[in-house]
Amino acid sequence: MKILFVCTANSCRSQMAEAWARHLFPAGWSAASAGLLTHPIHARTRTIMAEAGVAMDGQHSKSIDTLDLDGFDLVVTLSREAGRFLPALADPAHHRPCPMADPTEARGTPAEIRAAYRAGREHLRELVSGLVTEFTQP
Repeated sequence: MKILFVCTANSCRSQMAEAWARHLFPAGWSAASAGLLTHPIHARTRTIMAEAGVAMDGQHSKSIDTLDLDGFDLVVTLSREAGRFLPALADPAHHRPCPMADPTEARGTPAEIRAAYRAGREHLRELVSGLVTEFTQP
């Protein structure tokens, strides 16, 4: 199974999903992430994932323009924009829209912002775990 996670800037949501996938996927599965555009991975993203014991070593921001989208078994979009502007796939059934709030847009106290990142992290852990369950059950 080869899964691509796509969000708007590939700086937070899709990067967290890729990290969780690398951590939770069974042997032989692979994951990647990309964005409609690219921004460096947000420092808070790396910090919050490290807090959960999940490394993001080697991950960097990539554009969907650099990937063969039809080479993936599943393309999961994590923002409304990514779902709306994703190029047409040869098999539209390979697209799974799962839009969620962007932790980088959280405002408030430092504690409230950390809480938003943690909530995003846990939401994505559940999403990735659910994909593993869905595609490994007979």
